[in-house]
Amino acid sequence: MNFLLQRVVLQDLPAESHENRTRLGMLAGWVSVVISIFMGSGKLLLGMASGSVSMLADATNNFTDAGSSLVIALGFQWSRKPRDEAHPFGHGRIEAVATLVLSLALVLVGAEVGRTGFSRLINPQPVEAPLWVLVMVGVTVAVKAWMAVFARQLARLTKSKVLEADAWNHAFDIVCTLMVLGALLCSRYGWGAVDGWTAIGVAAFILYTGISFAREAIDILLGKRPDPETVREIHDVVLEVDGVMGVHEIMVHHYGDVKMVSFHVEVDARMSLVDAHLISEDAEATVEKTFNWRALAHLDPVDRSHPFFDVLSRCVHEYLEQEDCLVDAHDLRAEGEHAPFNVSFDLVTDMETSRAEYDGIYERALQWLERRIGGQVSGVEIGIEAAVESAPMARREFQLPSSGK
Repeated sequence: MNFLLQRVVLQDLPAESHENRTRLGMLAGWVSVVISIFMGSGKLLLGMASGSVSMLADATNNFTDAGSSLVIALGFQWSRKPRDEAHPFGHGRIEAVATLVLSLALVLVGAEVGRTGFSRLINPQPVEAPLWVLVMVGVTVAVKAWMAVFARQLARLTKSKVLEADAWNHAFDIVCTLMVLGALLCSRYGWGAVDGWTAIGVAAFILYTGISFAREAIDILLGKRPDPETVREIHDVVLEVDGVMGVHEIMVHHYGDVKMVSFHVEVDARMSLVDAHLISEDAEATVEKTFNWRALAHLDPVDRSHPFFDVLSRCVHEYLEQEDCLVDAHDLRAEGEHAPFNVSFDLVTDMETSRAEYDGIYERALQWLERRIGGQVSGVEIGIEAAVESAPMARREFQLPSSGK
């Protein structure tokens, strides 16, 4: 295993780099293609010799593995294509497409294997299981175990979802082949029905694997929500940059191995535009250095020097504690030299809150402001958005009844 890795990996680049990821992905794919074809052919001959439908189902599973591994190898090959005008972020998402093709193939094969198993239960046939057949099946289990460990090691090195899926596929194959081995042993003692039930069990494994991989690939292609822990790490890294007063609206965009992150940084409204721009560049550089991602920062000026700012901030954050659906508030502003002041702020909801619930949030927020600071505020502007959202922020303006306007 180490011999293969040393021959393929470029030692001057990290294993998770785009070049090494594609090299290791192609290695995993082609090795699996060759071995799966040999194993499928061997099990096909064993199944025909023994008359075991579960063995033939396992052989079909191996041939499907060969086809899906071919898709994996070609997918990594295609992902090496350089960026072009039509695809400025590269072709990394082809890896998710390869995973989706793999999963669809598994679902189709699983359905066919299940049909074959039911057919054997309805029309039972004798199964011959001589000792040499059992030994050969045991050898295929050992080969599959090596393939599972090999794919798992490559997935860990490259952090590739498609290789992780392939590793799990090999692991499930081991379980399936052990089930076939058990069915053959049972057949020697006259329990022929076990062969049909085993074929159905193999089908269930294949279907479960295919559906799981399909969901993961579809999530990636549609734009999967970033991991909350990753968002928190980005938040903490940006907040440590000198001059940054707050961070919000962190969005992570995945294009295969290419990742981009955008975020809003709050800076002192009194500083010059040049100084504020330097802070945003520092924030971008810090994220790019820490995560090796492309970063883009948006500036939000915040005037905390206003005499009413602390009162407003305390009131808004106390309101956050009253609403389970709210997770953050930002862009707080107070305007006017004397009370009543005009204030504005943005509220951030969790991902489960629908826009149909925004009216209720507005109403409860206004009631809270009126009770707490109603005599000191006239105009109120409130924005509401989800923690991660592509739609424009919902924003409305109000006049507090207590202002007399």
